[in-house]
Amino acid sequence: MSFARILRSSALMGGAQVVTLSSGFLRTKVIALVLGPAGVGLAGLFNTYTGNISALAGWGLGTSGVRLIAGAGVEEKQKAQAAVRRMGWLFSLVGLALGCLLFWPAARMTFGSSDYVFEMAIVALAVPCLIASGTWSALLQADGRVDSLAKVQVVGALAGTVLGLPFIYLFGSTGVALAILLAAAVPAAMLWRAARIHCAPSSHGSVERAHLDALVKIGGALMVVGWASQLSTYLVRMAIIRLEGIEAAGLYQAAYAIAGSLPGFVFASMGADFFPRVASTTSEEDALKTTEKQITAGVILAAPLIGIILLFDREILSLLFSRSFDAAALPMKWLTWGIFVRLLAWPLGFWMIAKSKPSVVVTVEMGTAVLMVALQAYMTQRAGLTGAGVGFLIGYAVYAVVLATLSRIAAGRWLAVRTVGLLLLAALAIIACQLIASMTDSLIAKSAMIVGLASLSAICFQIFRQNED
Repeated sequence: MSFARILRSSALMGGAQVVTLSSGFLRTKVIALVLGPAGVGLAGLFNTYTGNISALAGWGLGTSGVRLIAGAGVEEKQKAQAAVRRMGWLFSLVGLALGCLLFWPAARMTFGSSDYVFEMAIVALAVPCLIASGTWSALLQADGRVDSLAKVQVVGALAGTVLGLPFIYLFGSTGVALAILLAAAVPAAMLWRAARIHCAPSSHGSVERAHLDALVKIGGALMVVGWASQLSTYLVRMAIIRLEGIEAAGLYQAAYAIAGSLPGFVFASMGADFFPRVASTTSEEDALKTTEKQITAGVILAAPLIGIILLFDREILSLLFSRSFDAAALPMKWLTWGIFVRLLAWPLGFWMIAKSKPSVVVTVEMGTAVLMVALQAYMTQRAGLTGAGVGFLIGYAVYAVVLATLSRIAAGRWLAVRTVGLLLLAALAIIACQLIASMTDSLIAKSAMIVGLASLSAICFQIFRQNED
């Protein structure tokens, strides 16, 4: 696949992600205005709770389903789709049961009291919706329906947000829980309808035991990966609450939301487009070349956005939240640099999931999750919220080094010089943005830096595309 097409897919899914993220920020903005930093902290904890349970009960189906269907032949494709559908319904029911069983002990463990048990019970109902969304998305992704998936994500996100906003204003923390439930339920219903239209069940698509076994085997490793990531995020939030208080957790959530979400649209296409491609490659060299193209596309798209965050950190926090979130600016800088490291780590992580043995995937991801929690908890104890940001950066730097080493072992070479060179060039440009931000508040100077960074990205795109041709 050409570099230009990779960039197009990233931009397509990224555009949908921009709308999804904007809807989420609108919801968070209302929470911040109504309930302040504490309300944002609550919303972050509710979301990490549903993320933990859905990752555990979902058994990695959103990814293993794509891998199974994309790798099936023409005659086997409908049978693979049928297996994914059956497992999707089963895992959704398991998620509902787990969410209802665990909401009370989770509330007690997180908050040290029963103050938010009712809210946790409401958000538990979002768990089966999230698992179902992963199932329907997998069917669309594996069938190459990226355009349809993007459209459904946009409409679903907007509808879910609009329906949930009045509840936040009327019912406070209970309204936050209801808004989170609607934000999960509405897209799930729309994805189900899209999957029925584009990937309709067929009488020839009978479920085979071999496909179910494959989903269980592959999904087990992916479940551990997803759950480890979600659990580490949840434990970090808990550590911040215990060490700094719930308002500090809200500040961290705000910083993380901006640092992770604004450039995060770059990675939206990975599950929909990149993962099926890298999973279908026939050699480690081809897989690494495909991964290098994805890294390049990610750097070119994300560098200007990262520059914007570092140049206009306080302005963005005020716009998306309120002036009471200014204290999140410094930890947000460190989190943003951690996101920059992810430009390398995330594509390599998808390569590892697609090509490595399940035991390797589980070992690396579990080790990283433990390291992230330990680093962020320790650094938070030493340096507050800024320490949490520093720990995040160090953890992902270690993760990136491990993945780069694994790719070297598998493919017999390190990443190409031009890929590493582009990463270094982007890092230098982003450092220049941070220096400008520390020296002046001039809007003209900051805007000039963004224009320069965007121009540099455009030039790099042209160079890489011409070299490919």
